Amino acid sequence: MDEFVNTEKDVEFLLKDGIVKNMLGDYNEVCTLINNLGKGIAVYRESFYFAILSERLNSYCRKPWNKWKANLRQHYFNTPWATISFIAAVLLLILTCIQAVCSIISVMPSKDQKY
Repeated sequence: MDEFVNTEKDVEFLLKDGIVKNMLGDYNEVCTLINNLGKGIAVYRESFYFAILSERLNSYCRKPWNKWKANLRQHYFNTPWATISFIAAVLLLILTCIQAVCSIISVMPSKDQKY
């Protein structure tokens, strides 16, 4: 379990999915408990039960694109309002560009006009 739990957020995911139950009260205490369970125990990383899953998870997390997506979700799109405001800002930017292009087209002289 120590391979999968490093922060309080990890404990929150485990609790939300019903994998563990919190009888200690605080996420930090659960995180500390799980991280201290394996102290002094030698584990061969290649032969433990979740070795393949752990390696796949680590390789997924090492990819820059996945790090970038996780950073965006955690820091910028962590609430529905942040996502809605981003979509509104992008839509406003697109509409502004369309308006600028239409204005430029309407000002340009056509081929039929003479100076």
